[in-house]
Amino acid sequence: MDLDTAVDVAYQEADLVEATARQIEARIIAAGGRPLLRQYGKPIDTTAIKQNLTLVSQLNRRDPKLATYLGVQSGYQQKLEQEQAQRKAAAEAMQATTAALRERNNAAASNRYRHAIQGTNPLTGGRYI
Repeated sequence: MDLDTAVDVAYQEADLVEATARQIEARIIAAGGRPLLRQYGKPIDTTAIKQNLTLVSQLNRRDPKLATYLGVQSGYQQKLEQEQAQRKAAAEAMQATTAALRERNNAAASNRYRHAIQGTNPLTGGRYI
């Protein structure tokens, strides 16, 4: 392998690392964070990101997939999804209970109406005098 080939390979590798790092920086900016300073051709320093609590919290809140890729996932998104699922299940249970109560109330109102039309006591079934 001659020098020109080695230089070309090193340049292509650095260019690939730079492109990946720029994509990560773009996603960090889209999540509302500020990317850390780095040299051209160097990868993103994940240990420095782990030490930046503001950036870690913004990534966990706004781009959990990138946070997982960078190794700074706190589980916040999963906890939030579980809470939302629990709220949805509680709302569905409440709707089912409300529907059952509505049906019971409608049946009781129908029964009272029928007894009022017939002139009978709804509790005893006897006729009013």
